This record gives sequence, C-alpha cells and structure tokens, in this order.
Amino acid sequence: MKSISIRPLLVFGLNLVFNLDTVHAYVGSGPDQKPLTPISSALGPPYQGIVDHPLHPPRIVYAQLDSDRDDMNTNTTELLKGMVPTAIHISGNNKERFDLMFFSDGYTIDEYYKFEEDVRILRDDIVSNNGSMGHVADLLNIWATFIPSKYSGIGTHDKLLPGSVLGLYRPGSELRAVYVKHPKIARSACKWFKDGKAGEGGCDQAILLGNDPLYGGLGGEFTIITASKLNGPQILRHELGHSLIPVGEEYDGGFVYEGVNSDKVESLENLSWKDYLSDPDHIRIEDAKMAVQAYPWHDLDKEPYNIPFSSFNLQNDTNRPYPTALLRTSLSSIPYSSHIDFILNGISIDLSAHFPQELEGSHDRRWLDLPLLDGLKKGENVIKVKLTEKGQNAEAGQGGKMITSLEVVEYGGGGRFNDTKGNIGAYPTFDLTGRMTLRPTNEECLMRNVTHPNFCPVCADQLRQSLLRKIAGK
Repeated sequence: MKSISIRPLLVFGLNLVFNLDTVHAYVGSGPDQKPLTPISSALGPPYQGIVDHPLHPPRIVYAQLDSDRDDMNTNTTELLKGMVPTAIHISGNNKERFDLMFFSDGYTIDEYYKFEEDVRILRDDIVSNNGSMGHVADLLNIWATFIPSKYSGIGTHDKLLPGSVLGLYRPGSELRAVYVKHPKIARSACKWFKDGKAGEGGCDQAILLGNDPLYGGLGGEFTIITASKLNGPQILRHELGHSLIPVGEEYDGGFVYEGVNSDKVESLENLSWKDYLSDPDHIRIEDAKMAVQAYPWHDLDKEPYNIPFSSFNLQNDTNRPYPTALLRTSLSSIPYSSHIDFILNGISIDLSAHFPQELEGSHDRRWLDLPLLDGLKKGENVIKVKLTEKGQNAEAGQGGKMITSLEVVEYGGGGRFNDTKGNIGAYPTFDLTGRMTLRPTNEECLMRNVTHPNFCPVCADQLRQSLLRKIAGK
C-alpha cells in the first residue's frame, strides 16, 4: 500500500484549534480494500460533541461543549420578545406537527425580503411534490424568523462581523464549515418558540441561515447553511437527514456507519432493510472497490496536484476484473471547464458536460461525477489536475482555486455489480480504516451522494416513522 501525504487539514472555531493529523490518501493495491483517511486524535475527548470529516461539513452538539464559549452580552430576553415568525409552510397545528424554524444571520434590515425569498427557495426544495421531504410535507411546519444584522454577510478567518447576533463565521477562507459563535442565543431562540412564548410559531429543529452565496454549513444541534443557490439545499437535505432520521453516513472514508441505512457484512442474510430488497432470493454484496480517496484541499494556483495510485486490476490478471469506474471530485473557485485540466494516465478528460450552463461563471464549490467507461489500466495509474492558461489568468474566488476531494471507485464486471437504477440490495461502503459496511442503494440516496435530490426508499420511510415518533413525544 502506498500513501501520499497531503497538507494538514486545519479546523478552527469556537476558540478551539483542532490540528488534524496529516491527512493521507490511501490507495488500493490488491484484492482487499485498503484504509482510507486515518482518524484524527482531535475528535476524541474532551470534544465528544464533534464529528468531523474532510469532505462534508462537521456536525457539532454545542450543548456538549464548554459552557463559557458564548461571550455575548446581548439582552437575550428583549431580543426574544422582539422576534416575529413568518409562516412559510403550514400543514397543521404545531402540537401535531414537527416545526422547522429558520433564523437569519448576516442579513441587514434592508435584506428582509431577501431572507424570506432565500427561505422559500429552500422550502420548495424540501417540501415540494418532488422535494426530498415532499412525502412528509403533511407532518412539517416551516417558519422563518428575521434577526437583523448590522452588516451583510458572515465572518471569516475566525472573526465575526460586528453586530451579528448569532455570529456565524468561517474558520478560514475555504468553502467548508460555518460555525456559530453564540449557540446559547440560538438555543434560547428555538426554545422560546418551542415553549409557545411567542404566541405563534414553533421550533423543534433550528436552521441558522447565513447570508453568504457560497458553500458552507454545519450539522448537529443546529443545522447551519448558507444562501448558496447550489449548495444550500444540498447541505440542508443531508444534515436534516442526520437530525431527523436515525441514520448514519453512506459515503466512504468516514467513521459513523450505523442506523437504518447501514448494516454489518455478517448481517447479509438478515439485513435491516430486507423488506425493501429488489431481489430478496439472490442477495449478495455488490463488487466495488475504492482505488483512491483523497481530500487534498489543494490550491492549484500554487502548483498542479498529482496523485499516483494502483488499480484493483492487477498486472498479472489475464483480464481486467474491474472494467469500469467512477471518478468523483469536488472543486471550488473553478467557474468554467476551460479553466482546469483533469489528466488520467496522460489523457485529458472532457469536463464540458459536467459544468452545466446555469452554473457557468460560479465560484461556488461544485461536485463532478465522471464515469470512466473504459475503467483504469492494470497496475499503477496517475491523475494530474492543473489549471489551464485561462484558469491561471482568472481571478481567484474565496478560498482559492482548489481541488477539495477526489476518489475513484472501480466496479466489478461480468454482472458482479448491479448499477440498475432503483435497485435495492447490499452495496459496500468503506470506512476510514477500510472496514466494510453495507448500504441499500448504489448512488440513489442523498445521504451518500449529496447532489442526489432524494432519500432512498429505506431512509424516506424511516423519515416518516421518525417524525411521527417525534410528534407523539411533544
């Protein structure tokens, strides 16, 4: 097994500095899955309330962190008395519904209508007929409460914008996590509505919406998102999935694999989703391998990114047992396909079809799924990512021109991998040590593929059951 060192990933916030161990990209070199991203000691005690991953926003249970983190002296009671909720989606009495409450941060008084419009866009994404939670729209109420800020936007580089009541901020410049400096105020505001002190509205789950057009967020006690037209809805769906369903991760390289969408290999004959299986009489583990997974967060303005790795098609194989593959990557501040060159084994990959016209010119973080229909060659392969001349000459957006993640999944040939849309079976997921767990679908669940707009049937049904339990417990 080979490993390529990638620069350390730093997570700053909440007066904490988590210096994660140097992140490595582990690459496959044989028939068994190899370890992926090594766990960081930074995630252990005394910060049990933090679950981090270098690909997606962290999740934090702020109530488990030190009580002295919130140093704001705002008269919270007077602030709460002045809050007026706006009904965004009402399906019934809040005693018989689960209430989602959006709170604004970084919107000035002149941006009141922008906040409402941003919330309505997010509402339509989740509770419209085709939305991720459209099938449970009858169990949800959605509210919005405007809290004016002195300045427009959110903080960056661990610094708040003056006059920000909730204090949303980025720990650095990268388009990744957004933290809340004043969780006590957010918690008190949600409780104010939950306890009925406002006379109307409700809050069973607080959603803190930052007025920023680019990717960023957080999960856990609060769902934190930005007003990014591309990524705000994606983060909202995914993090609400964690908050509302007893569900774990489905993407590779993490370490929280539990809940209704995960099961052990030993449970293959008695999977927790056995009633959903497309072919229950012929259950098997679909044959897929992770050839490489890396989270470089690499600034391409400094130098190209280069990573060699080994295919599971070995040199001494008489044929290629893994004839197809998928290259999945994420980029930030790359507005056009003509600005970047992805080169696999000396051949450039055409990215034009993966930069949709409606997103051309955007410096936001974007996700690309590139099918490799001819797969990888036997033995060692090399991916090189570099800026073109146009990309070098273009002005960088926030966080720099970055390749933020990269992975290649290889699929077994000869019918050993079922990629039929809608199929529910037993698909492998590999944690950061290479240990395999199972998930219900290939790429058709937003808990695995954040760009997918819907839950798989297993998660979708469990969402309804979970909401009914939460409502019954109110």
